[in-house]
Amino acid sequence: MRGMRIQGGPSRRPTYLFGERGSPYEITLIWRDRLNKELANLAPDVLLKSSPEVVINDIVQRYTLQVPVLDRANISEFEPTAIKLEVPQNSQYGFFGGPGPHFIDAAEFKIQIPFTGDRNLFRYSTTGYGNPIEGEVTDDAVILTHAARDPDVQAINREFNARLDRIEETLRFSRDSVRDWNNGLTNVVKPVIEKRFAVIERSKATTLGFKRVEKPAVAPPTHLPVEPRLPRQTAKLDVFLSHASEDKDAIARPLYQALIEAGLTVWFDEAALRLGDSLRRKIDEGLARCNYGVVIISPNFLDLDKEWPQRELDGLAAREIAGGKTMILPVWHDIAHAAIAQKSPTLADRVAAKSTEGIPALVAKIIQVVRQ
Repeated sequence: MRGMRIQGGPSRRPTYLFGERGSPYEITLIWRDRLNKELANLAPDVLLKSSPEVVINDIVQRYTLQVPVLDRANISEFEPTAIKLEVPQNSQYGFFGGPGPHFIDAAEFKIQIPFTGDRNLFRYSTTGYGNPIEGEVTDDAVILTHAARDPDVQAINREFNARLDRIEETLRFSRDSVRDWNNGLTNVVKPVIEKRFAVIERSKATTLGFKRVEKPAVAPPTHLPVEPRLPRQTAKLDVFLSHASEDKDAIARPLYQALIEAGLTVWFDEAALRLGDSLRRKIDEGLARCNYGVVIISPNFLDLDKEWPQRELDGLAAREIAGGKTMILPVWHDIAHAAIAQKSPTLADRVAAKSTEGIPALVAKIIQVVRQ
């Protein structure tokens, strides 16, 4: 029996590992597409700064997948919480009159299991029949939850251990796809890089028979050097684009592309994150670098189970309070004022743009604020 917390609204829905349609092979297809795009767009000046071997090794290392390994020796537990547990009308806890839903008082227990490896491999089933396992995953830990009216410590631990055994068994089935992908990486990357280097070297060696123009000598500085520019990873950006993953195709990605084309610098997860990055660290870094946060408010965004959108919103709100200026620029998407007011009165009180206005209108409004 699973627990569901009542927070003045719908019960918390359980989340599942390995619950999406597809297989680990789907992940390798996604990474292959990204790899091909990166190889096609490598600038010559980037290649000339290193040897072919260095470039090949760097790309292979960044695209190598790692099957997650659970660190069961370092499991930690959260403090138990009192909840309302939803039960059937006729259950082991008795018969309940009326149509329901029916709830009993219970306690919820959570444990956190650290892991190393690629969190995306917790997404897809590894069998054709589907094998979802209740749990959630952060960028560096798996969290399991169990609820009971009369807690039995030994029974709860047995249930957690059984679920962990199932998770590890499922991950083992993904190793063949991951091994095939990793073993083939060098054969994909090496010919492309070596060919690019050969073309560059051939172009440099080709001559029309005339005297080469000498490169101008670099004059020594006659004054103190200016303060160096911030490195790319700490340079300021105009906008942090916060959204729920379900809204990426419909509004987030088109808005990001339009903002970039309009000349703004934007932190967007697809553009900022690379294989192996820590999601928490990258989001915190992005929040610190951006002057404004465009927040796409939708039913998906306000879902209480959405950890990262809520974390991003909290971070923007904290910076807004600390800096004493407006940072959050809300965009309503497929949602009405009443729904926002029910979930977040503070967001409902802000003047917002709406996705129904169209991408060009949204970009114009954002630029008006950012460039003022």
